[in-house]
Amino acid sequence: MSSDEYARLFFDTIKKSPGQPADDYETVLGESGIPAGYAEYVKPTADMPFNAMTQQIGSDGRIAGRIFLPTATPDDKGYYTHPFSPLKDAAAGSPHRLEWEWRDLGGPPIVTPGESGGGVPPTTTGISKEECQAMIDEATKPLHTEIESLKTAMAQPLHAHGPVNLPIVMDSLTSLRCKGDIDVEVKPGTATAPPQTGGGGPSEAATLVLLKKLLNRPEGQK
Repeated sequence: MSSDEYARLFFDTIKKSPGQPADDYETVLGESGIPAGYAEYVKPTADMPFNAMTQQIGSDGRIAGRIFLPTATPDDKGYYTHPFSPLKDAAAGSPHRLEWEWRDLGGPPIVTPGESGGGVPPTTTGISKEECQAMIDEATKPLHTEIESLKTAMAQPLHAHGPVNLPIVMDSLTSLRCKGDIDVEVKPGTATAPPQTGGGGPSEAATLVLLKKLLNRPEGQK
């Protein structure tokens, strides 16, 4: 819709004509059904009443006498609106204070909300849905690559690697049971068994027996 078409819609809605007395504008606009202006960053859509035409209504309900038409781009405060004044001072000597008018106050270009699916017409957005999806895919490609790399790494076996920090606490002087925490770095790979030592030395069982005898030796005995 053009500005003139919106003007006809406005005056048809309020049942008035330009130049007629408008001293009762608050009552007329309040009963018109034209909704209050939408919040900042709210884009006009096809399902908004009056083709997204709105008016200024204060938080206290006061009718300000300002009409807003939809735009495809926001103003410097984030509102997708182009303001018009429907009121002007009556001529000198008139018995009325105000008259109806339709005066452009400037702002972003006026648009007609989309007729299917809401939003402004695709030609006003500057980018198609396909182009937008392609941009998203390109921007997220490194993320997908990193996720696949992490999946591959997690699927591999792990093994302990690096120096071992093993503080040992004996349960008692008569027991060989120990407890403690192991602090190691875990990396991808497979576990490797420690090399087997050659013969000639005491067996593990013999070593444990000797260690137990030492622990059970009376104090002062060599």
